Amino acid sequence: MRRVAFILIIIVLISLFTGCGAKQKMEEKVAEKIIEKTLGGNVDIDGEEVTIKTEEGNVTFGNTEWPTSELSSKVPEFKNGKIVSVVNSEAYFMVIIEEVEVDDFMDYYEKVKGEFNQESYETKSEDTIAYMGKNNEEISIIISYSLNDNTASITSSLPEKE
Repeated sequence: MRRVAFILIIIVLISLFTGCGAKQKMEEKVAEKIIEKTLGGNVDIDGEEVTIKTEEGNVTFGNTEWPTSELSSKVPEFKNGKIVSVVNSEAYFMVIIEEVEVDDFMDYYEKVKGEFNQESYETKSEDTIAYMGKNNEEISIIISYSLNDNTASITSSLPEKE
């Protein structure tokens, strides 16, 4: 619950930064200090992208492009629709994509289902389609699609370290 609150704080702070020039830089520095004190990590705000650096690793919010990490290179890239939000770290990522056609999602669904076929679970209802599974490297993936608003989400994570 604490992480959700912090993420909401970050999103609100990012949305406040619509100015430009020196004012925007000053607002970014103030927000960085507030977030650093709250989370105990180092924060870097670069336009709409926020990176939180902690002892456990870095987490980046606010990007609108497919993540570029070792983990994301092991997951099929979804190339349709409009990426509206990305959360990315070394151990996990989440991508939210709007304006996704159901046929495009179902093509991706079948591809993921073929590659991430261990410990799998799938569900379909009148408004949601979802699949979760692992591949032979124990990388987990959860994909879902909302038929109501044509939005897809893709979440992937490395296996937990023991």
